[in-house]
Amino acid sequence: MSTLTHAPDRAGSRHKSGPRPRGLVWLMLRQHRVMLLMVTALTVLGALWIVYQRGVALDAVHAAGWPEKPAAELSQRVLTPIQDRIGTMGFALSMLPIVLGVFCGAPLIAADQEQGTAQLVTTQSVPRRRWLAHKLGIGLIVALAPTVVLGFLHLWWWRAVSPFGDRNWLQGSVFDNTGPMLAALTLLTVVAGITIGLLARRVLLAMVVTFVFAVVSQLAWTWVPAMLATPHRASYPLNGDYPSGLTTAVEVDNWVSTASGELFGFGTCIEEKKYEACLADKGIVNRTIEYFSYDQMAVMQWTGAGILTAVSVSLIAFVVVRVGRRPL
Repeated sequence: MSTLTHAPDRAGSRHKSGPRPRGLVWLMLRQHRVMLLMVTALTVLGALWIVYQRGVALDAVHAAGWPEKPAAELSQRVLTPIQDRIGTMGFALSMLPIVLGVFCGAPLIAADQEQGTAQLVTTQSVPRRRWLAHKLGIGLIVALAPTVVLGFLHLWWWRAVSPFGDRNWLQGSVFDNTGPMLAALTLLTVVAGITIGLLARRVLLAMVVTFVFAVVSQLAWTWVPAMLATPHRASYPLNGDYPSGLTTAVEVDNWVSTASGELFGFGTCIEEKKYEACLADKGIVNRTIEYFSYDQMAVMQWTGAGILTAVSVSLIAFVVVRVGRRPL
């Protein structure tokens, strides 16, 4: 009687617990549980911090009289903390690709090779490429899950406070850390770390080389954003006011020019004793600027993200081919 009473309870208990991960999924979750928990905590805490700081910033400027009072007239005592906080967050996010690439990407395969786990798993009737697919899946989760969330939340925060601070969205702290760019940069660094780890077969060596790659690639990338679109040009009278419609634009070059559009260096005639006569002699009547408009930002970011993603996909393809042809 006791057996008949308790057996269904155990069966019901197993049924209620639901399906549990098995095989390689269980192995990956078990093996990388600390890393996954840390990335999850980073994502949640970072998201909550951005939401909180955005609310604090807007409360502060509303209390100071904005939007009835123009942003330019707000007290610097109100604006400085807002600018400092978003600047600090931008710096922290710029470190994220390096941190995830070095501490998550580089050891992902190299640790298994160094410890012999890769050989053990792939000799237990588990195809190498199937094992690799699960490893790469962990790498993609680590690279994309936090950065997609934090990148778009940071863009949401920056758009709200940009009238009160630096509107130069082409600088790295904004362009590289908002929207899809943060995810694309992190994906490249993590995938590069995985590739370097596969080739190095030693964790420490892989981490050092990945760190160097991450720093060099980020420095090299600073030259690229300005090449992702064609800048516009606008002219206005030499002694006139800066065009009001370009307050959100990013100026990349400037000249003085004639009415016909002939360009001269910005400092033309400045050192001449007869400044006005020099201008009249050359026919200079305008200032001409070259700029990127704010509506180009999204296109430039998605273009840059596409380029970085293409490089990442190429590295993933190399890793897949390498693992398929050579033993771990």
